Amino acid sequence: MFKSEKSSKRVKMDCDKLRLVDIGNTHAKIYHKGRVEVVSSKDFDLKEEFFYISVYHDIAQKLSENNYATNLADFIELKTTYKGLGVDRKVLCSYIDDGVIVDAGSAITVDVMSGGYHEGGFILPGVSAFFKAYEDISPALKVQRAKTDISKLPKTTQEAINYATFKSVVLMVKDISKDKKIYFCGGDGEELSRYFEGSIYKKDLIFEAMKKIVREKIC
Repeated sequence: MFKSEKSSKRVKMDCDKLRLVDIGNTHAKIYHKGRVEVVSSKDFDLKEEFFYISVYHDIAQKLSENNYATNLADFIELKTTYKGLGVDRKVLCSYIDDGVIVDAGSAITVDVMSGGYHEGGFILPGVSAFFKAYEDISPALKVQRAKTDISKLPKTTQEAINYATFKSVVLMVKDISKDKKIYFCGGDGEELSRYFEGSIYKKDLIFEAMKKIVREKIC
């Protein structure tokens, strides 16, 4: 059961039919019955009950006045001493007790969980940002992304940039993962997961984590 602070009416929810929304600075992803719709964050407007997280601060006031919206940030419990941890990272970290979570989107966030405690983490540029940085240095360094064997030294500029990009990320993740299970999500998560034997890629991990919070704290 969930009792909205904006209404005295008690509503019984089917947690498998929830509408979950992950609002970023540019796009909002709406999850419902296993499907994800992507809309502009600025244009986001949903007239049905939903649960959300948001890193887009300008929408906070708008949603606080929306009788359909419940901010899951108010229900996250995470043991950590990290200052300024984003709500999306908090949600992902609350999903597992032990492991490394790699969210490979516009930026790549890497967080370590041990025994239910968040040990810390770091942020890298996203894969596309790496390639854009090379292009900004010189048009001659504009190359296409390609499948890369990072165990062999490159023999072309394209190979060199792909090698440097992917190996930079792989080595940093391996350095802190030790024997922990590694969980990947985000747009480039599947591609990066291929460099880690036994890793787990879950495209919609953020929504699985949000569902867990709703089940445990609200339903």
